[in-house]
Amino acid sequence: MTDISFAQGIDATMQARVLAAPHFRRWHEAMRTRFTLRHVLVRDAVAFGPERMGFILVEADALHEGRAVPGLALLRGDSVSVMVVLQCPGYPDRTILTREARVPVAQPDLLALPAGMLDGGAFVSTALRELAEEVGADLHVRAEDLVELTHVWLSPGGCDEAIGLYYTELHIDETLAQALTDRQTGLACEHEHIRLRVIDMANLPHIGMTDAKTLLSWHMYQARK
Repeated sequence: MTDISFAQGIDATMQARVLAAPHFRRWHEAMRTRFTLRHVLVRDAVAFGPERMGFILVEADALHEGRAVPGLALLRGDSVSVMVVLQCPGYPDRTILTREARVPVAQPDLLALPAGMLDGGAFVSTALRELAEEVGADLHVRAEDLVELTHVWLSPGGCDEAIGLYYTELHIDETLAQALTDRQTGLACEHEHIRLRVIDMANLPHIGMTDAKTLLSWHMYQARK
């Protein structure tokens, strides 16, 4: 990878972690294959702990069909979300939303579907892990229960992140639905403070401003019915 350099302040250890990060390697290989890539400057990099590479800010000197293209990109890797459709006799279909603080949009209580970063894993296994962490282990979801809706880039003008959207339909009793309501979850070691909300599926488009994955999942699920 001789076409890569690093900004001052990124030490040798962090440089090695960047070069080994799956999301950086995937992006770099795609750029070399699809563009005339002359150089990549890694402007900054943030690790999320000793084993997890986080954000990587790069500036690519690249050409497409002989013309320069905008080269700044934030690399963070892919993510996955799951719309859990709760089906309980005598009740309308409901779903589970997380309410948590989101600093990038300065929102202390954003409602959205459960989701998480792949961190080098697979979409389905990550989805199951995130459901266990953000919703709870008593919600029994198997790999074969997950149905893929689509994969989509979230902000391709500035970020490499693609998200896999999945749903699952679970037949439960009302006792479990009540136990999920207002449940507090999340990993304390990652400063996650999540409170669950269980709402009617029909009300999801009316929760106020939310993220793209939540609305897109709802619309794509409705289109399948």
